Amino acid sequence: MTNIWEVLLQGLSVTMAALVLLLVKNLLADKLSPRWQYGVWAVLALRILVPASLAKGVLLPFPLWVETWKGVAEQHLNSVYSAVYEPIGLQHVLPWYSGRPESMTDWLFAAYGAGVLLFSLYYLGGYVRLRLLLRKGTAVDKDTANRILEVCQKYDLEPCQTVSVPGLPSAFVCGVIRPVLALPTGELSDEKVLLHELLHLKHRDVLQNLCWTVLRALHWWNPVMHLVFDRIGNDMESLCDQRVLERLEGEQRREYGTILLSMASERYARAAGTSSISNGGKNISRRIAAIVRFKKYPKGMALVSVCIAILLSTPLILGTTITYTEDQFRPDSDRELQQSLAMVRVNRCTTVAGAFDTYAKGLVLQNGIYLAAASPLDVHEELAREMRWNHEHCNTEEFHLPAGYGMDFVVSWEGYKLFDLQQNADGSYTGHIAAAVQGFADEDGFAALREEKEKNPWDCCVIIPVRVFRDRDGAWVAEEAGDRILSAKPYDQVEYQGSDLPYAAKLTAAGKTGTMTIGVRTVYRVKNYASINNTVLWFGSSSSFNATPQLSAEFEEISYRYHGEYSLEGKTLDTVPLVSAGYKMVPLQSADEPFDFPDDKILNADIAGSTSGGSHDGYSFVCTTVAHGKFNVNENGNIVHGSGSTWYEPKQLIFPFPEAYGVEIWWDGQPVETLVLSKEGAK
Repeated sequence: MTNIWEVLLQGLSVTMAALVLLLVKNLLADKLSPRWQYGVWAVLALRILVPASLAKGVLLPFPLWVETWKGVAEQHLNSVYSAVYEPIGLQHVLPWYSGRPESMTDWLFAAYGAGVLLFSLYYLGGYVRLRLLLRKGTAVDKDTANRILEVCQKYDLEPCQTVSVPGLPSAFVCGVIRPVLALPTGELSDEKVLLHELLHLKHRDVLQNLCWTVLRALHWWNPVMHLVFDRIGNDMESLCDQRVLERLEGEQRREYGTILLSMASERYARAAGTSSISNGGKNISRRIAAIVRFKKYPKGMALVSVCIAILLSTPLILGTTITYTEDQFRPDSDRELQQSLAMVRVNRCTTVAGAFDTYAKGLVLQNGIYLAAASPLDVHEELAREMRWNHEHCNTEEFHLPAGYGMDFVVSWEGYKLFDLQQNADGSYTGHIAAAVQGFADEDGFAALREEKEKNPWDCCVIIPVRVFRDRDGAWVAEEAGDRILSAKPYDQVEYQGSDLPYAAKLTAAGKTGTMTIGVRTVYRVKNYASINNTVLWFGSSSSFNATPQLSAEFEEISYRYHGEYSLEGKTLDTVPLVSAGYKMVPLQSADEPFDFPDDKILNADIAGSTSGGSHDGYSFVCTTVAHGKFNVNENGNIVHGSGSTWYEPKQLIFPFPEAYGVEIWWDGQPVETLVLSKEGAK
């Protein structure tokens, strides 16, 4: 723990876990054995030792609450140990200091650390005093030694060093490495008392007591936890009582209860590294009540107890998932803005797809909270300042954040597209995000494009290069990686055509009849669409863009999109009177890979302006009418062009582009030439 906010978060999480365990234990007090009643505290021990930031909220959204409180408090302070936009990153449960305290919260953390030290010294001092007291003890007499040996032999226990100390209220075991059994001088300890202490020794209860004392010192400031640790100590003694009673019969069990009752008003040694049959009147009354309920539980109850402990451990140690609503990403007051910013500091993007998705939605929906969720921590303060300024000067109800250059008229309901994801040498990823726009404003310098698209303003798009990388806290974050591209070409065709965005790979070859070129790109799709049932009967169901960011999203589908163009070398339709031309195409791992095609023909496209195509046995084919004027001649004068796609399940994040393509050229339904397209050209 490095600041007071981490102490508070850990304390709240631990306290909630302790209260839940107390509730469950009280409900099952007469149904499960003392072994379970004490053993279930192992869940609390793990909760104390596991940093709260490694889990979600324990039943309640404590991380969000504490992060929000921290953001509000620290904005007016100049703290050394914590900052407004630095998320709580609790990595260990021991206090650690990084400099001299400056602010009030720094001094509170310093006080916490001093308290841990003082309580540790207090417990250590109590143990040292007991060890010094035991040095004054003397070896027990022969009768007592024989009595102890008889108990050990009778119940199959191991003896330890035993001393007689004057003035002790009751027997106890002290020490972990070299344990000592201390007995009151002049008193003949009952066999059942000796059995109790020797069972403590056998099950290493002294070591467990020491561990609980260390955990108590870490939570010295929490009164609830002091009560819980007292209950843990009592449950340990009750478990030892159970073990004693299991070895006794009939009247001996009643006598054991009488012995405990006689100790109700006695003092007892409460120190780290010790155990004692006497632990105070109030606790002994609970133990006697447990003795009254004593029974030998069936073996099957052990399995039941373990199952209950496992069920409790999942929410109490790993935490529970906290669901956030769409409204929490759209604050309309400064208080809600603080909470929203805290929310995205607590919930960071955990996947590459999540970072791309969240950042893209922040741009398309012009939502600053989305952008903050997928941005480096270093820019959160700037984003918050921009949102506050925009809210104050633009009279918007929400803290809206303009997406900037080229997105004045973004069509948000169209969502976004992600192209050509590539991994860099430093482990980061780059790709291009495309969004539909209705046109470009004059100040963007694209008035001509805007006028050109007045008749169909949706046929425009903005393409944004984005880089995704790991932030210093390990989260995936995004940033723009270059200049935006404003294109007047259709948004819904950008994945098939260049649309001012160069293809990620381009393969070409020149043959006898003409030149074939294929542009290839990859399209990545996150699951962004939610089904909507239409009320109109014949419409069935449809889907709409899911505006909620998916911080832990995975890619649902990855595809190759390719666009082929075939041009006649130095020829025109007048010199080559073709009716139709087409090609078959198959991707290759290398230019030397053998390939062939099935014997099926490419059908003649004999109707003016018609195009046929499809895929079969791993290859694609296209055939286009070229007669009857220039209906199918593109802007480059190429008379055959077509588009296609091949879908893949996202088993790996980056898909390598094909190294080559095998192509068979057809004229009027007959094959005329075979080419191998590669990045190097003709083969």
